[in-house]
Amino acid sequence: MLLSLVLHTYSMRYLLPSVVLLGTAPTYVLAWGVWRLLSAFLPARFYQALDDRLYCVYQSMVLFFFENYTGVQLTGLLLTSWPSGRMR
Repeated sequence: MLLSLVLHTYSMRYLLPSVVLLGTAPTYVLAWGVWRLLSAFLPARFYQALDDRLYCVYQSMVLFFFENYTGVQLTGLLLTSWPSGRMR
């Protein structure tokens, strides 16, 4: 009984990262939207700087969860190695 429970929870280990990422995505979209509205009156470089930072923070969280839950380390995809700090 306990072994089957352990095997069942192991097979559903993808749920935690999915729930966390889907739960935080609306917060990031809301923060981006608010920043987009507030920065409409500022020079474009201010908007771009925070937009890139929000993108990097969210992608770092995605990499953290999927590296830890899959056991695969993605070292070749450093976000800072791209010229603008973001993959396009």
